[in-house]
Amino acid sequence: MPESIKYLSGGEQTTINATITELFPAIAFNTGENPKTPKEMEDFVSNVDLGVSDVMESFVNKSNIAAAEEYINSINRIKPNIKNTKLQNSIGILNWIKQYNKTRQIQKVVWGYREKPKGVPSNHSGDIFLVFKDQKVKPKILGVSLKAGTKSSKEPKLNSYVGTTFRKSMWKKAYPNAMEQLRVQLWNEVYSKIPNLPKSITKKNYLTLTSSRQVPNKILQQKMLSLFKYDNLMFEALYVRMNTICRNKMCDMINGNLNATKQWIEEEFRLERDDAEVPMVLVKAVESKAESQSTDPLRDFLPTVTSANAYLKTGSVQEWFIDLHDSNNNKMTLTMTIRSDSEYREKKQKGKLGAFMMLKLLYRG
Repeated sequence: MPESIKYLSGGEQTTINATITELFPAIAFNTGENPKTPKEMEDFVSNVDLGVSDVMESFVNKSNIAAAEEYINSINRIKPNIKNTKLQNSIGILNWIKQYNKTRQIQKVVWGYREKPKGVPSNHSGDIFLVFKDQKVKPKILGVSLKAGTKSSKEPKLNSYVGTTFRKSMWKKAYPNAMEQLRVQLWNEVYSKIPNLPKSITKKNYLTLTSSRQVPNKILQQKMLSLFKYDNLMFEALYVRMNTICRNKMCDMINGNLNATKQWIEEEFRLERDDAEVPMVLVKAVESKAESQSTDPLRDFLPTVTSANAYLKTGSVQEWFIDLHDSNNNKMTLTMTIRSDSEYREKKQKGKLGAFMMLKLLYRG
């Protein structure tokens, strides 16, 4: 790759990585292809015609096809070692799908990129969906949540953001003013402390929120960059304060509304479901092998939960816990993380303080 072309990082890289492990196996299965090496998989997908009927079975709609074309054309902007690993993972996942097909015949595999296939709830956590040939037997569709890692790694089962979480229906209903409260608190305790801010930057205009986005004040961004360059200690201290505020706010919300907490866990934590209309299994890929993971005990414990207590991990700048209790004093502790998705740097000012209300929010197990 020419030196002038920069490798992707952060969220952009994550999206391409997910496309490789989710979409590539779906296309290969639907077309009957059987790539056995990373190069064979890459060559196959790079040359595939997305307009062919067998390939189109992999998509919910035309907009997802357009997104796929963009992502496929971007795979060479992933670092070679990471790309090779993800291509290996895609082969392992394809082999898992083919093995599953021997136990129950699959009509097609659909990529759950944004929209979900017909008959699947829009908030389903599956990454791909196996649509079975025999539609008279339930389940008609199986959701598959895909994870890729090493043998000993524990991949996050919730991979979201603070702002995205606040916008979820259960939290909006329970705490309709939470987003604005967090925005104000972050101004009062973090962003107003950035040196040399002009009086024109205020609590009202430092960060504009829409229904799905945040738009930072450009002058504030310039002053934040100056702080990063000339007083990195203060920059890092403000980030630690920002992270603590976000974690405390999540803890307060969880501790204040058990029903919203249980609904959030039920819908967003990628629990394996075998009693749902569209059940879900978790499949983990390690290099070129993939296998179903054991049932998450949280799925069975959650209905019995009568109280929840969220709190920060002592001495940590990003970890926190949720203790779930049932009426018999049984306890399950969930390990959570809120952190920056990337480092802050001049060319891409979206890490740490630059994330504002969009720090990464993870459930790790």
